[in-house]
Amino acid sequence: MDFFIKFAPSIKTSTQMRTTILSLILLTVAACMRAEVQLQNSEVNSQWRTKTISVKNGGQSPDVIKLLRAFNEALPTWVVGEVLKQADHPAKGTRQSGTASIYEDEYDFRILIDRKNGYADLASETDINQMSACIWRKDNGHRIFAVSLYEQHDIPQNLLCWYDYDPQTQTMKPEKSPLDDFQPDVKGTPISWDLPMKGTDFTITEYFIGITNITHVYKWDKKQFHLDHSELNDFEYKLAADSEAKERISGGRGWSHYCLINLTDNGYPAMAFCNFYEGEIGDVMLIGEFKGDRVALGTSSKDGEKLNVFTLPDSRKGDKRVAVVHRDMAGGKFYNIMLGNLVQFLVCDLPDFAGGGENKVEITAGFGGPDETTDIINELGDWIDLSKFYRWSPFTIREGEE
Repeated sequence: MDFFIKFAPSIKTSTQMRTTILSLILLTVAACMRAEVQLQNSEVNSQWRTKTISVKNGGQSPDVIKLLRAFNEALPTWVVGEVLKQADHPAKGTRQSGTASIYEDEYDFRILIDRKNGYADLASETDINQMSACIWRKDNGHRIFAVSLYEQHDIPQNLLCWYDYDPQTQTMKPEKSPLDDFQPDVKGTPISWDLPMKGTDFTITEYFIGITNITHVYKWDKKQFHLDHSELNDFEYKLAADSEAKERISGGRGWSHYCLINLTDNGYPAMAFCNFYEGEIGDVMLIGEFKGDRVALGTSSKDGEKLNVFTLPDSRKGDKRVAVVHRDMAGGKFYNIMLGNLVQFLVCDLPDFAGGGENKVEITAGFGGPDETTDIINELGDWIDLSKFYRWSPFTIREGEE
């Protein structure tokens, strides 16, 4: 009994110590597990719109790293974590370029941090995840904070997170971005977007095989973004050297607006250009591809060639519309016929292309046989008014690679 009384306090103390040590171990493991949690883009995409994020010591003018750190604490990812590690402890070899610090890994990636201009990114030519982040200043003291996350192996999972930072509450609230309201020229077209490393423009680019890439430029007025104009990227260099289209577009004469005509809903639209006279569409030119070259299919004007678009019966295996350009020539009329963005047939001596069931067609060049060509011509349906059916947008030419 004396033995038990003597050693009982020691037993109690030992039990408390074990409990305390176990608790510390569990807390350490939990902390490590939290630190190692890294979300995939799909997980971030399912959560970010529902989270208001607190920014510790955010103040009136938080820099891009402070907001990025708060974002990563709420929605941790490997790629943002790498940028934050570089911000906290710059790696050997980090160099300064103007206001930006740049670290270039020999094999994998580059990290750029520019606190003064409110921009940071991790970029790579390999298949690792990438990101960029940017701040815009509002005239009411708030900030717009955007984070783009890219997964090379899963492009549909690329996403843009967009927040309004309130300095009074020191919180970031999710809100809509220009991307949410963007309406592509052709449904299903691949797109990308870019946050500005310099300046304030936000851009969205559509990619069209066989035509060009179109970049839509959104201007910032310190309150919100608005679509300012669209740029055709190096378009003139993709046209046949002797084409009228190259001369007129690259010379900046005449054409002021473009539209994409999705004739067959196959994702390969044709492109048309027009000019406006006193608010009304004047000349129209259609660009197509024939034998590997992008060529001017023809222009439509009051006293020359005529560009027309007609519907086709649903029975034609998904073909929805056909574009027809005709001009008067010696010996009869000459027609170009276009499906998708390809000039499929060149036909002549067709007196009534819009309605005849008895028309005889003579093939002069093309990718199909006489029967198929005759079927297309004889099945033309309703005429479509381009000025009402298609969306015309102003454009400029963007020369050279970015």
